[in-house]
Amino acid sequence: MRANEFIRDFTNLISQNYCYFCGQIEEIICHKCIKELIQEAKIQYLVEVPVLSMTLNNPTMSKLISSYKDRGEANLIVPFSKIISLGLKYFSKHQHITIVNVPSTAQALQKRGLDPITLLAISACKFAGKRFTHDPSLLQSNKHRNDQAGLNVAQRNINMKDAFRANYSLTKPVIIIDDLITTGSSLRASVDAFRQQKINVKACVVMVSHH
Repeated sequence: MRANEFIRDFTNLISQNYCYFCGQIEEIICHKCIKELIQEAKIQYLVEVPVLSMTLNNPTMSKLISSYKDRGEANLIVPFSKIISLGLKYFSKHQHITIVNVPSTAQALQKRGLDPITLLAISACKFAGKRFTHDPSLLQSNKHRNDQAGLNVAQRNINMKDAFRANYSLTKPVIIIDDLITTGSSLRASVDAFRQQKINVKACVVMVSHH
């Protein structure tokens, strides 16, 4: 057996190579399960902006998001990006649109050493097509804020008040991406920052809704 064949076979043994939902071989989340998952997709409105949640209260998807963000399960970025890209194309109407993601906290970036939601947004734009452009500098943190986990609704709203700023004005519409929505405080703060610069927020797209 050649050395490269041995390495390939050994890597297959220790790598995830089946669907997390149905067990089909060679797919992390298979095409069939993606189609079934997005049947749950639902639009809600937050400060008059449509928020498309690709899945609703899905415990498996929530665990996978945690694995992707906190344990660096990089093989999840492709299926996640495909799912988010479907939401982007739903709202595009053939327009050229700027894509932004909700900024992570400084603590989260330091802990993880990277920004998984930014990487997800970049990858989703590639799957969605050339008319979608990710802008990493448009939406920035405006103050120190705590991690939202463990905070109640009132505490989250205080934590996120004036949390972000839009660095400049923009004529193209914007779609905001995030991994999940619980109370909506992060997305609301993002929308507020854009509205202060008179930027049109066309929609938000999230992987999972607990809202």
